Amino acid sequence: MYSLFLLTLLGTALAVPLNTNTSAQYGHYRLPGESHPTLYDVRLIIDPGKTDTFNGTVTIRIIPDINTQEIVLQAMEMTIESVEVFTEVNPTVDIFDSFTLATDDTHFLRLRMTQQLVALQPITVNIVYVSKYAENMFGLYVSTFQQPGVGQVNLVTSQLQPTFGRRAFPCYDEPKYKAVFRTTIYAPPAYPVVRTNMPVRTDLSKPAIPGFVKFEFQDTVVQSSYLLAFLVSNFGHVSNEANEIYNVPFRVYSRPGTQNTAAFALDFGQRNMLALEQYTQFRYALPKLDKVAVPDFAAGAMENWGLVIYREIALLVTEGVTTTSARQSIAIIICHENMHMWFGNEVSPQSWTYTWLNEGFANFFENFGTEMVLPEWRIMDQYVLLVQGVFQNDAVLSVNPMTHPVYTPSQIIGTFNAVAYQKSGSVIRMMQHFLTPEVFRRGLVLYLVANSRTAVTPPNLYVSLQQALDESSHRLPFPVATIMERWTTQGGFPVLSVERQAATAQSISIAQRRYLTDPALSSSEQWHVPVNWVLSTNPNFNDTSAQAWLQPNSPALAVDIPGLSDAEWYIINKQQTGYYRVNYDLRNWRALANALQTSHEVIHLLNRAQIVDDSFNLARTGRLDYEFALDVSRYLVNESDYIPWGSANNAFAYLDVVLSGTDAYPHFQEYVRELSAPLYQRLGFVAQADEEHVTAFHRNIVLNLNCRHGNAHCVNQSQELLQQFRNNPNQRLNPDIQTVVFCSGLRGGDVDNFNFLWERYRASQDSSEQSILLNSLACTSNPNLRNFFLNQVVNSTTPVREQDRHTIVVATINSSPEGMEAALDFVLEHFASIQNRVQGLTGTANILNAFARRLTTSAHSQKINTFVSRYQNIFSASELAAVGSIRENLASSIAWSQNNYQTVRNWFDAYYRSSAIAVTSSFIIFISFLVTIINQ
Repeated sequence: MYSLFLLTLLGTALAVPLNTNTSAQYGHYRLPGESHPTLYDVRLIIDPGKTDTFNGTVTIRIIPDINTQEIVLQAMEMTIESVEVFTEVNPTVDIFDSFTLATDDTHFLRLRMTQQLVALQPITVNIVYVSKYAENMFGLYVSTFQQPGVGQVNLVTSQLQPTFGRRAFPCYDEPKYKAVFRTTIYAPPAYPVVRTNMPVRTDLSKPAIPGFVKFEFQDTVVQSSYLLAFLVSNFGHVSNEANEIYNVPFRVYSRPGTQNTAAFALDFGQRNMLALEQYTQFRYALPKLDKVAVPDFAAGAMENWGLVIYREIALLVTEGVTTTSARQSIAIIICHENMHMWFGNEVSPQSWTYTWLNEGFANFFENFGTEMVLPEWRIMDQYVLLVQGVFQNDAVLSVNPMTHPVYTPSQIIGTFNAVAYQKSGSVIRMMQHFLTPEVFRRGLVLYLVANSRTAVTPPNLYVSLQQALDESSHRLPFPVATIMERWTTQGGFPVLSVERQAATAQSISIAQRRYLTDPALSSSEQWHVPVNWVLSTNPNFNDTSAQAWLQPNSPALAVDIPGLSDAEWYIINKQQTGYYRVNYDLRNWRALANALQTSHEVIHLLNRAQIVDDSFNLARTGRLDYEFALDVSRYLVNESDYIPWGSANNAFAYLDVVLSGTDAYPHFQEYVRELSAPLYQRLGFVAQADEEHVTAFHRNIVLNLNCRHGNAHCVNQSQELLQQFRNNPNQRLNPDIQTVVFCSGLRGGDVDNFNFLWERYRASQDSSEQSILLNSLACTSNPNLRNFFLNQVVNSTTPVREQDRHTIVVATINSSPEGMEAALDFVLEHFASIQNRVQGLTGTANILNAFARRLTTSAHSQKINTFVSRYQNIFSASELAAVGSIRENLASSIAWSQNNYQTVRNWFDAYYRSSAIAVTSSFIIFISFLVTIINQ
């Protein structure tokens, strides 16, 4: 499953750490393991015109693993109408006695028999039921759209991961219980496009139902229940029948009239599947692969085997409307779901405790696999920005580890977070580099072959990687399992403190400590850390394997480095492949700042980004004086690559928050404009036909910094472009600059601009355009319009879809300090209503995590205390975790003002005082020169 909110927030809430006695406390949520299914025969009667309930029948072939008189499975939000149970020994005698369906969140359906079942002797269970359509898009649910000339049209689709298969039919709804699924769907003739995981079958056996068309489908391969999927619709499609790039039938389904927007998904999806098959050396198992774009979908997409369901914005590309960023996200999401065909579908986690075995690999390969097809997009360069972003989520004491025991549905959904996705992907990227790419790939090939169609735990992965390592010439000082144990079972990550022993020494000392944003907190966790280095005398950044290893709970490591005494500077962690930060001795920080200013291209661009990000975050947490970070940043006036500017943009975003409203803020804004001035002149508002893919992202950063921080030309140009668009709406702006242009036009509080963009949102049927407009409308500085916009979250007649409503609050939080204050007051007042109105089970967590990045003052802390006392009884697990993150980050930001503000202000004062002196000196020299010329 791809969580779309991760694109902008780099993570949903971090799951609540559980007590050490979790198994005793929560073990009753797990199925008892006394039986298992081998075959489901699911029959569903689905009429999208009937939006409250659907009818179903399921026949399950079950093997008791012990002698027992009870079978336990799971069912949710349904009425059981009848149950029959037969043994294979006596298939005509119904031995069912009674059932109970739990009213709590275990959702256990207990079937009692009239006689004891014998271990390993199969039984058949028939259950007839009526189930409710899900109102939160988890389970089977109804989605709607407006079709021109027709009006509102309904469809039914599904999202069963992680614990909502039980909402579609009674089942063993845990990933380790795999079986074959046989599906039949009855649908009215008005909904002719009916799809599930497999193609339709020709050997029909199910009875007809008057008024419905019957669709019988082929049996699936052995799979987990959460991977089943359904679509009942009037959709159209495009296919690869006429131009087969990938030799499996490949279709993209979407609303009627939108088939022209599916071309990119059809082309890239096939080429990506080819690349992934070649990499894994493992054929895709099913006879077809469908991609479906639905209007309402809680996640970004879901990897149902053979029928991958996407939110429209995550699959469809509208030329001239879809931004470069959205197009890249679509490719990444397609690759993410494609990779799940292997990591998640072929090989599943034994439980959601090991969600990272699915999502971590999908996260890493969504980038690595996209780069295999589109190397010019530089996705793996961009991955460093993702690593730096997830550091922010992972730098709190309350964060959960990658392997994290979860039991309740609330805990399970909470584990689909930044740790399961970006942190796990980043750790897997580190593993690829310390194993070497060749050993890593061979290990994954062995892993897939050894564990196909089974459920696994991390040791299964380590066994295969160790086998590949042992078969190679590469060596590690520790077993793979030993190295990975702490990375997966401990939260957080280390910061390395590195010091040159003496000016003429040939060795450095390296120590590790857990990195936490709140400097008042500490932790004893340590890791096996791979280390490598580069010297200024030989700046070769290519070999990213480990040259030394730090061990946990060991003294500082002394490393001899030949030639170190001749080097002006050194860098640890080539291309930032290791998942950690690095803090140097002050002499080396000065040398790095000087090297960047004199010849920055000598240093690898990913390490330039690392130096910027590490220095500002180390300064933020009191580990480094801010003057060093600001000295490092001075080189950016000469930096032309997007990646280091991506790091700088995040650093400046935090300074924008903590300096806003202070005496230092005007100098900060001037400094940002000064550093970005050459790029502003070069990139401007107009894209060139031959420019690099990432230039669109770079332009957005530069324009946003300039328009946001008072570049009059930028603001005026944006106003002119918006006015031109208003005068001629058919003449679209470049989609990549629309958010900057629209925001600039709204920051002045203009009512007409807001109303124009709001009406355009209401009229649009394109999800890409809607996303741009929704994020832009939050920029209004008009308090009445801002309140109107925020109230769309709880307005029962709003045109904003449920899946998008949390974006209103998140965008307002990020729009400006005033917007953030208004959003905080709004959430404090309306949280109980917001919970029921935003996206599924994760929207409120997204909102709270946005606050965690921007709240900074004691007044904010008091409001959060009020918020917690008012709503703590209704918080979900992920919301509780997000509140913990807010409090830790708030404590850090409050300390920042006390510890760092004066240093930052003094640096800016000195910088501009010296600049003024330099300008004055230049002016005096120029006047003297003129006087000399005149006198001659």
